[in-house]
Amino acid sequence: MVSAVVVEAVEKKSGPVAETAPAAKIEKIDSESILAKIRWQYRKEEAFNGRFTQKTTYTDSNETTLSMGLIWIQGPDKMRWEYQIPEKQILISDGKTLWYYTPDLNQVMTGSVKEIKEARIIINLLSELKAQPKKFDLVVSEKNERIEVELSPLAGDQAPPFQNLKMIFSESSLTLIETRMVDLFANEIVITYKWQSGPDKALPLSHFTFVPPAGCDIMPLGQ
Repeated sequence: MVSAVVVEAVEKKSGPVAETAPAAKIEKIDSESILAKIRWQYRKEEAFNGRFTQKTTYTDSNETTLSMGLIWIQGPDKMRWEYQIPEKQILISDGKTLWYYTPDLNQVMTGSVKEIKEARIIINLLSELKAQPKKFDLVVSEKNERIEVELSPLAGDQAPPFQNLKMIFSESSLTLIETRMVDLFANEIVITYKWQSGPDKALPLSHFTFVPPAGCDIMPLGQ
């Protein structure tokens, strides 16, 4: 397991007298310190809201779909996604229950968060990041003023949620910029985030719950 990135200094000698070339800058990432700051930021009962763009590439057909919409996340475990393009859909979690509503069908699928292995419940991952997480290998790296946290399921995990997940943060603010997931079918899902506000005061619980409209079909999520 790698928890830090280290660039080693290289020394060169030439001529009758040994000369040491300027040493390359040694960078060491304090992974646990960074992860602790991310946990702290997303465990607080404060809200972030913005827009997202989701690009999904399907490995079997090499086709790509593009989705766009609004997102709210609130520590430690609440989120709301409102897909606007190509069709309206709403994905909501109050931390215990997940609802996935399709207005055109007047249908909602719902289930317990604990029973759903879905990387889009990103707030749960953000608030629990640790240098040695259960069931995952974790690598923290730094490049171009960004922090990248990569999660890969351990080989012994019989029911992993994905093949690989990368979460990319701004180095200065540690806000989430992008997620890159390879799902169990080798499809790649890239989501970029443009936050318009946050951290703000906590939103009312009603913003993260869903009441099915009259006549709405209710189905178990995953069916």
